[in-house]
Amino acid sequence: MHREGHIGFSLIAISIVMSLLNSWDFKALITAIIALGFSTFPDVDLKLGIAHRKWTHSVFFGLIVGLASGWIAKMSGLSFEAGFLGAFGGITLHILGDLLTYKAFAPLYPLSKRKIALGLFRSDNMIVNKLMLILGILTFCILYLHCNSEYF
Repeated sequence: MHREGHIGFSLIAISIVMSLLNSWDFKALITAIIALGFSTFPDVDLKLGIAHRKWTHSVFFGLIVGLASGWIAKMSGLSFEAGFLGAFGGITLHILGDLLTYKAFAPLYPLSKRKIALGLFRSDNMIVNKLMLILGILTFCILYLHCNSEYF
């Protein structure tokens, strides 16, 4: 998936979780913003010139970045939980989004080198990426209004 697709996919998942938990307070929104910021972070491997979908596309990487983000959040006056859940959640959502594409990779690397992919679409399919972004924005807006308005 490309940037737009990852942001849209993450917005859909985050909105559903926030709605199910009926949690739209400040801390939940900050955590969601952090998750959205980290939802594209694993693709830093492309800029660094290291193997794509290897080190940065693993749950292990998500844990390390999540712990670092949690610590930074705590030192910045936010909660550790918001930083950790936001970063770990965003990276995990990125991994889940990439699992929908054709290119197999090992999401549990280095613990397991087993590569998987669901093969639903090409990661560079611009229609899917744009549609995912539109659906993500709509899902967030509709669920936010539904959970926070007495008229919706």
